[in-house]
Amino acid sequence: MSRLFLALCVGAHFSFGGTAMLAAQDSTYDQKSLRLERHHGDVRIVRGLEGTVLGRIGTFRGIDVVKLVSSSENATSEAKKFARDYGPGTSLAALGIATMGAAIGVSRINDVNGLITGGLTLAATGLIVYGGGRLENAYNALSRSIWWYNRDLK
Repeated sequence: MSRLFLALCVGAHFSFGGTAMLAAQDSTYDQKSLRLERHHGDVRIVRGLEGTVLGRIGTFRGIDVVKLVSSSENATSEAKKFARDYGPGTSLAALGIATMGAAIGVSRINDVNGLITGGLTLAATGLIVYGGGRLENAYNALSRSIWWYNRDLK
């Protein structure tokens, strides 16, 4: 009895089930997904296996990440956080580095009050730390934005 039941199940599977053919997709995940690559101080946003560079994010240049990931609501939200923090973070860190240079230059002058040098050094340190924190937040948001974009690909 069990052999007959098993034979009926196998026969029904082959006659009704067969092999399912999936419809071809216009573009696959491998072609549309994004990733980040670091290259000589810049961060590149790259698409697909071919590695098409969509944009570079560097010290004095950037890309509109919000527009790039606009098909995903969560990715767009994170991209807006990136845009909000990246510009000010870069500017504040650069201003801090310039202030540190001024502090070093002033410290070489013989008749300058030590409080001026100390104040400049303290201000430079604060600007660099705060700007670096904003940049860290920006890059974390960029990474989350790319992740959300890839997760929401259809």
